[in-house]
Amino acid sequence: MRYGGRLNRIEFTALIDQQAGRVRANAATLPLYGPATWPGPCRLGAWGWEDDRLMHAGLLYGTPETAPITATAAPALAGVGLDTPGTTVTATAPAPDGPWVEVITTAGPPMPQLIDLRMAATAAARTDRRSVERALRAASTPAPERVTIPVDGVPREFSRWPDEPLGDSLGRGWLAILDEVPGLLLRVSGLTPADLALARVRDVEPHLTGTRAHLLAGYDAYGSD
Repeated sequence: MRYGGRLNRIEFTALIDQQAGRVRANAATLPLYGPATWPGPCRLGAWGWEDDRLMHAGLLYGTPETAPITATAAPALAGVGLDTPGTTVTATAPAPDGPWVEVITTAGPPMPQLIDLRMAATAAARTDRRSVERALRAASTPAPERVTIPVDGVPREFSRWPDEPLGDSLGRGWLAILDEVPGLLLRVSGLTPADLALARVRDVEPHLTGTRAHLLAGYDAYGSD
């Protein structure tokens, strides 16, 4: 991973910590969820604000990586605020090793966020307006199936898209939504719906710690002051 731009390591660390504070201050705004049991690493997923209102908040479990990416396009990085003007982040990484799950809570219905994800995953294949229009129609198609996933011990019916491109170097997996307000959006690779049970997450500190360690490890390995 290579970090470029105007930030040295001290500035980069300060930016991470600043955005961690923003996440802490807003973490109780939406009900956050994750797998009921997960033995592996975790960090922040996609967090997005509009006019200082938290619109979606994601928690990421496992180690999906993308190549190449920018801060504004990468959920795990933009989630800690690396879309700051003057900061550029690019990365080269192998395909994901092992299963991973991102659970995104949406302030409104989750379908618009799902369409955004499906559009982003196929962005490289679009070259003109007609291809964008076709991609938007495809991204808006209803789910072909419904699956049951427990949420806080209660079986809930999710709409599921079973075979989807997840993004550059992420391979294929599946997407699902619980179409409520607040809503849930799942992005999953290497697991089946039967493997998942979701539970409320009230402590984001492990995710902040994992995000900070992940970004600083990348900076130390390939960045420079």
